[in-house]
Amino acid sequence: MDGFSLAFGEITLVLFTTLAPSGAVAYLIMGLPVLVGRAQDEAARRLNQWSCLPLVVTMVGLIASATHLGNPSNALYVFTGVGRSPLSTEVFAAVIFLALAGVFWLYSFAERPRVGLQRGLLAAIDVAIVAFVVAVAFAYNVDTILTWSLPLVPVSLLLNALFGGPLLALVGFAVASRGLSTTPAAEPSIVHAEPEGTSKVHVEPEGASKVGSAAAHVFPSRCGARVLLALATAACAANVAVYAVLGFQLQCIENELVSAADLVVGYPVYLAAFALLAVCALVLAWRAEAQGARRRPTECQAAEAQGARRRSLPHLAAASTLAFTALFLMRFTFYMSHLTIGLGV
Repeated sequence: MDGFSLAFGEITLVLFTTLAPSGAVAYLIMGLPVLVGRAQDEAARRLNQWSCLPLVVTMVGLIASATHLGNPSNALYVFTGVGRSPLSTEVFAAVIFLALAGVFWLYSFAERPRVGLQRGLLAAIDVAIVAFVVAVAFAYNVDTILTWSLPLVPVSLLLNALFGGPLLALVGFAVASRGLSTTPAAEPSIVHAEPEGTSKVHVEPEGASKVGSAAAHVFPSRCGARVLLALATAACAANVAVYAVLGFQLQCIENELVSAADLVVGYPVYLAAFALLAVCALVLAWRAEAQGARRRPTECQAAEAQGARRRSLPHLAAASTLAFTALFLMRFTFYMSHLTIGLGV
């Protein structure tokens, strides 16, 4: 059997390892402004409700992996090895993450949600996410599979999540911020009297500064966006190096039947395609950041800032799509290299 057939037979796991870790990291990032108190009121409500975007991406990956079980009743046996088996820990952490995230999302629609309860749920969700992503990384470090027992295999999976997660989170931030109005609402006004002896009064809409502040907290500040993009860029560069080393190591691995190099034909082409797609994704994302770069919006700048966010969303969406395509390619080569000890593949 050739490597392409091997990987195609595990296509659901390719989707799982492409989508789920990055989606989980994106969810963690989108929850940080609420967790640390930087997003409040309407901004927090929008962020909490639009956290469903990375959650859906994660769920698609998890549903794809569930089809690999064959008989759904087999899922019950997975929980017997929690703490001992990375696979069992992965499934357990995923269940906790999805359950808490579902409760948190539904609670975000409450008329007056309690901030303390939301932050507590987010903290528990973040712990489950970290456990899930780490468990996924080490679940595929299997001693009986020669090409998966390499030390850099878990590293590549972690770097995948740190590359795709921030880009998906930026898409979520952009979508959430689009729902905020940039024009002052019809609210009671504050009347400022001039010093004694003058008859002029100044009427200032009460909602003007609040709306601008909310919008600034939903979409990352210029510094925040740059930190996320720098993280994605560093993770991508490191992963290109890791994949290059793994490709070199594949040339030296074989069993009694076949060599790993024969299974992963054209590995340099896959790596070049990954690098090209990743660079294109990062260029688009940095361009979107440049379009949306601004100081915190004031009354006069609010409409312009909202327009910048609208213009940056297509670039961010395209960047995230390219990033996930790049990750999919390298996850496909990972399953192409499935080479066990002995006379099998």
